[in-house]
Amino acid sequence: MNVFDRMLNTQALMFVYVLTGIIMAKTKILRHEGRSSFINLLLDITLPCMILNSFNVKIGINELISAGQIMIISIVCVLISWITGKIFWRSQPQNRKAVLEFSTLFSNAGNAGMPIVASVFRTEGVFYASFYLLPVRILIWTVGLSLFVDERNIKKRLIILAKTPSLVVVFIGIALMFMPFRLPSVLSTAIKNIGDMTGPLSMMIIGAALGESNLSGIFDIDAFKLTFVRLAVQPLIFLFLFRSLGVKDILWQVAVTLTAMPAAANTEIIAEMYGKDYAFAARCVVVSTVISLFSVPVLTLLF
Repeated sequence: MNVFDRMLNTQALMFVYVLTGIIMAKTKILRHEGRSSFINLLLDITLPCMILNSFNVKIGINELISAGQIMIISIVCVLISWITGKIFWRSQPQNRKAVLEFSTLFSNAGNAGMPIVASVFRTEGVFYASFYLLPVRILIWTVGLSLFVDERNIKKRLIILAKTPSLVVVFIGIALMFMPFRLPSVLSTAIKNIGDMTGPLSMMIIGAALGESNLSGIFDIDAFKLTFVRLAVQPLIFLFLFRSLGVKDILWQVAVTLTAMPAAANTEIIAEMYGKDYAFAARCVVVSTVISLFSVPVLTLLF
């Protein structure tokens, strides 16, 4: 089965999970206050377990070199995305400009991208995706927040960063790789099984958010412009750039898949926290999330 077929099957599964979340929200099985608990479960437990499981393997020097390469790729992607955002959104009003630039810089690579990478590229893909996201997570809470807040909050940002489980577990995983032992079978199986919950759980949470959304104002032209840049322009730039440079297939494929994800789910939360146009941010997340269910498999036809 080629990458397109695997991605199509994965997105079909994700669509079922999203639909399940929508039904749960509409029928009040999952209420708004309960959704926050599920988000905490995802971010603090299942996603870190999925990441940790990807490090519970024996690796050689070639894998370490590739890990370093994908971190460089990650930084290049963010740099190009930053330039893209400055070009496309330079004439936008400030309260929207911050949202648009942040959404251009950062995709929902952790919550949505990691489960998709796990399904399509298996454990090896998650391993490389974890290293790809390492600089991204640091930049979200530094460069990303600088779009919304002033420099007096740097200390607060660093504290948030240090307490992010999915970032902390990467360093634990790196240490684990160099230990002369592997985790006990029962513990490694538990970590894997808990991590396997990430895909369905993340998509149901996104579906529940869609189910709660007021779709009457969703047709915002700027949200669709952002979605076009987020899901088409940038992934195509990265695809042709890294493939033309002869980067190892799985590295650029994982990177392009993560950059082809919708706007980061926390865009609306951060915008509301710092007094920007959070309603517009929510529309960007909703529109890009729905369209990504169809755009990502189409993109992989070029893989």
